[in-house]
Amino acid sequence: MNFHAHWRAELRATVLLALPIVFGQAGQMLMGLTDSVIVGRLGPVPLAAVAFANTALTTLMVFGIGLLTSIGVVGSREHGAGNLNGRARILRAAFWLSVSLGTCLAIAINALQGCLGDWFHPPADVFEAAQPYLSVTGWSLLPAIGYFGAKIFCESLNCPLAPMWFLFGGVMLNLILASALVFGWFGFPALGLVGSGWATAISRWFTFAATTWYACSLTGESWRRTLLPAGLDQGLLGRLLRLGAPVAFQYLGEVAAFNFGAVMMGWIGTIALAAHQIAISCAALTFMFPLGVSQAVAVRIGHAVGGRALRRVPVIGFTGIGLSAALMLAFAGILGFGRHAIALAFNADPAVVSLAGRLLLIAALFQLADGVQVTAAGVLRGLADVRAPMLLGYLFYWVVAIPLASLIAFHFGQGASGIWIGLATGLLLAAVTLTGRAFALTRPGSLSVRAYQAGTAGPEDRARNSAPV
Repeated sequence: MNFHAHWRAELRATVLLALPIVFGQAGQMLMGLTDSVIVGRLGPVPLAAVAFANTALTTLMVFGIGLLTSIGVVGSREHGAGNLNGRARILRAAFWLSVSLGTCLAIAINALQGCLGDWFHPPADVFEAAQPYLSVTGWSLLPAIGYFGAKIFCESLNCPLAPMWFLFGGVMLNLILASALVFGWFGFPALGLVGSGWATAISRWFTFAATTWYACSLTGESWRRTLLPAGLDQGLLGRLLRLGAPVAFQYLGEVAAFNFGAVMMGWIGTIALAAHQIAISCAALTFMFPLGVSQAVAVRIGHAVGGRALRRVPVIGFTGIGLSAALMLAFAGILGFGRHAIALAFNADPAVVSLAGRLLLIAALFQLADGVQVTAAGVLRGLADVRAPMLLGYLFYWVVAIPLASLIAFHFGQGASGIWIGLATGLLLAAVTLTGRAFALTRPGSLSVRAYQAGTAGPEDRARNSAPV
């Protein structure tokens, strides 16, 4: 196979794996959108209550998903090495890790529920309405995190389609149940806002059960034998925690930085906060695409490392980064040239539309950096290089981006635009540094290549993670 054909083949394989992952992430957004559309008919207070509760839940879910990314790293290597007998062992560890984590997060959100009002100071009526909804949906973190554990395992085996379809089935189930339980249709009691919470919880249990059943079918063993804790590999469980914890805290730090950006917008005023919500919603939508590419790249690099096909690693990595860059340049054009029409579709207030247009222009300018940094992080994650990206993330978001955003916004009087410029600067620095690190660690003869020539067990991972930043 010649050079260009080799690159085209790797690009095609990445696209085929990334597309179901992207559509699955779109399904997650549709689940939240369904709740918002249905509850919105009850009035502004229930809608605000759902938004407040889901912000807290999403933050914990992001942390949990970050911790579970280690399943993809380990599972993809075993798959690449052709170790079919190791599938049940990995799924068993993944299942109990995700269930234990989901249970802990559910207990945490319910235990801290009363403190959320003191921390975030929502309007009293919004906080009161959110509490019963949060009590129900808080416990649904267990099946939500469990679903992601099974989903990531399936993706590591190059089987992403079934989890995607199960999620879309859950979205449809949520739509039907929420309509019935919120408004009392089909003979069900009209539970209002709490009914939406029950619909979400039931839908999450469905997607968790269906995806776990499918994951068990990939192991070649019965679900009872696969999931029973009797054969749980404690060493593997510890390895999953060591690889996943840095990613979890990296995700948490990034989400917290952007959430704090929203808090600073609130200091400026209602118009700034509304404009920020429009811009961040659009940026979150476009971000799903490079995030899917990043996850696909991490899995495919794991396959290559497990199969000792180390020469494929840089090709997979940089075709993925190039794909994300091309996608985000296209989105930059859409956001930049269509910014006023996009803002007008969200809100008709001239002041909000004008400010949102300026923020969307800044968002357009940092699209490339956002796509490149998340895909480069996927390359490094595929190599089990997780600690340095975490430290760099906290450096760029909390030592650089947030102070710079505050300085430009308040000291230099640039307001909302200054906050976005500060956050965009952090993304740009992350993109440059993570891409440079990915390039350095995928060169022939680099430390990562030498480490992975010896194998894929824990000691090699520790050698890789001890490399200087």
